[in-house]
Amino acid sequence: MADTGHDTESRTQVVVLGAGTMGAGIAQCLADHGRDVTLTDVDPQALQRALERIATSRLRLEHAGLQTAAASLEGDQRLNTSTDLARSLAGTDLVIEAVPENIELKCEVFAELDRLAPAHTALVSNTSGLSITTLAQATRRPEQVAGFHWWNPAELVPLVEVISGEQTDPQLIEQLLELAVELGKQPIHVRRDVPGFVGNRLQFAVFREALHLVEQGVVSPEDLDRAMTGGPGFRWGFLGPLQAADFGGLDVFHSISSYLWQDLSDASTPPAALSDRLDTGQLGTKTGGGFYEYSAKSLTELTDRRDRFLLGLKQLVDQTGPVPNDTAEDFRTSTRSVA
Repeated sequence: MADTGHDTESRTQVVVLGAGTMGAGIAQCLADHGRDVTLTDVDPQALQRALERIATSRLRLEHAGLQTAAASLEGDQRLNTSTDLARSLAGTDLVIEAVPENIELKCEVFAELDRLAPAHTALVSNTSGLSITTLAQATRRPEQVAGFHWWNPAELVPLVEVISGEQTDPQLIEQLLELAVELGKQPIHVRRDVPGFVGNRLQFAVFREALHLVEQGVVSPEDLDRAMTGGPGFRWGFLGPLQAADFGGLDVFHSISSYLWQDLSDASTPPAALSDRLDTGQLGTKTGGGFYEYSAKSLTELTDRRDRFLLGLKQLVDQTGPVPNDTAEDFRTSTRSVA
């Protein structure tokens, strides 16, 4: 994604590698915001499923008034698919890797991308929390490797985490932050390459305490989830945990922390509440059961309700304006002041 003297939109030719749920959503968002995208996968059936998912998603956006049919058509014309990685990479400026979350596999993929992609091409990963520095070491261009982590469903959830590896070029970080803003996203810069980055560290801190409360018999899984969606989660859609503390009073939060933190879970391994379900093949929606039971019909209905809820949130944000996000400009200012 080297600077060629043109604006980001006109110069960026993107390959999304991996046609699963995340790859499909990322490719859709890019194409619907004016980028030429080639969604690439070794499995032609995966590509067909991705196109079907994208078509369904676009219809939902249209019905919600968030996208016009003309915009969907234009996006469709900018989106290509391929099973030929070498051909896809010819002339591309940016590769977004979205293959399964396995560090050995991803390192193999990055070594192959490094071999096949043009010298100027940036190689970024949608990993949820694996080391960007390790992925970069699989290439001869570590300064052109970064994290670019989207959240599911990628075409709806605003957050994109832009992660610096130990040798990532600051210019690449700036370009990715600006690209995310242009795609209508709310990017953050993860300044240090730590496991889980930011979003998943927050998510799994809550998940650990949730498992602890259920396992200790304090609350049922159903009431645990209601406590989150009707309480902290309801506010966190606008106020993050630090600003929520500002509103609640830092003296109050300090007082509660002084007696509560010592009683919170500090488990360093997954508890039986989770492990036992894995042992019995209860993996969640993919197997029809986890903390809840799911029939094919109920899962379809629940997924549809989730997506309609997220579409409603997106409508609200579009109407009222997003939370102010000056990440790209802040990053530019901070790097220039250091220089």
